[in-house]
Formats: sequence, structure tokens, C-alpha cells
Amino acid sequence: MAELLEALFPANPEGPSPDWQKLACAIAARTHFSVITGGPGTGKTTTVVKLLALLQALALAPGDTSPLRIRLAAPTGKAAARLNESIAAQVSSLALEGIPNADAVRAAVPTDVTTLHRLLGARPDTRKFRHHRLNPLPAEIVVVDEGSMIDVEMMVSLLDALPAHAALILLGDKDQLASVEAGAILGSLCAQAAEGHYTPKPGTG
Repeated sequence: MAELLEALFPANPEGPSPDWQKLACAIAARTHFSVITGGPGTGKTTTVVKLLALLQALALAPGDTSPLRIRLAAPTGKAAARLNESIAAQVSSLALEGIPNADAVRAAVPTDVTTLHRLLGARPDTRKFRHHRLNPLPAEIVVVDEGSMIDVEMMVSLLDALPAHAALILLGDKDQLASVEAGAILGSLCAQAAEGHYTPKPGTG
């Protein structure tokens, strides 16, 4: 994975040290739950697109032909349309020099974004969904933007619909207003994010 990370994040002497986007991808690629947060213009979309490219490059390693099933969603139609546009732009301009099967990797990074209600299969005139623990989502990775807008009930429904092997990636600005419904999921998850507990090597920092 190190070689793929180096290809996706070429060394930049004038860039920040450490490269937080690169670190975010390295950490998120090893876990089933991750949060990518930051204010406007901090590179959340760039980071998640490179993360998805990294994961698809690993899945499409020589000898493998099955890309991961990735679903993109947002709490509202407006947020979904905005993410759709930004993801599409990032994927089309993504530099994949040095990435094996680059064309297949690019094609395997989705740009279609839907609402959470549509993703889960909302049933008319009810608060229940078609996808749940007994009928999980057909996905290995689910990415949800505007995480600050997700209330407790929706998060419970989303987690209930995730297959046991699937990874969940939340994007959003932890400083945005919370959902109008009960709960401030993203804010609670990021309550201590500003402290930055990362250290380059075990036992240092």
C-alpha cells in the first residue's frame, strides 16, 4: 500500500508536514469506520476520492478483477447534487501515474450520489427502510457527505443496513450546525479531533 500512497500523494517539499490527507487515507484504508472532517476548502473531497482510488487499486491488484462496490450518499438532495458535481470533477482530474490498472481504477471510483433515504430504500408512509440487518446494502464501502446533518435515528438505520464486512466513511464539517432532529453525531465523534493524537512512530511525540 505504501507504493500506492506515494503515487497518489507525491512528495511536496512546500506542502504541510506531515501530509494530513495522505495520513487520513492510510488510516482510513485500514479500518471499517473513519471520519474525514474539515471546513470549506480543506480538501475533504480530494481526500476521499484518493482514498477510494487507493482502495480500488488494492482491490484491482494484478490477478484480481473485481472492484469494490462503493455507494455515495448525502442526507439531502441538494447535498447529494453538490457532492456529485465535486466528486465527478475530482475523479476526472485524478492523477494516477504509477498506479497499476489506472484506467480500471478510475472507472471503478463512482460519481453517482444519492440521498440516504433512497440509498436505504425508504418505504412510503413509514419510517422503515427496505435495507436493514436482514437485507443489508449490497456494498463494501459507503461514503456519506454532510455528516453533521445526520441525526441519531438515521445513523441507527444506516448502521443497521451496513453489511458486517462493509466500511463506513463520514465526511463533513464538525463545526457546522447539527441536524434539526435529535443528535449531533459528527460533532460528538470529532469532539477531541482538534487535539491531534497522531505520532509518526509508536512511542514518539
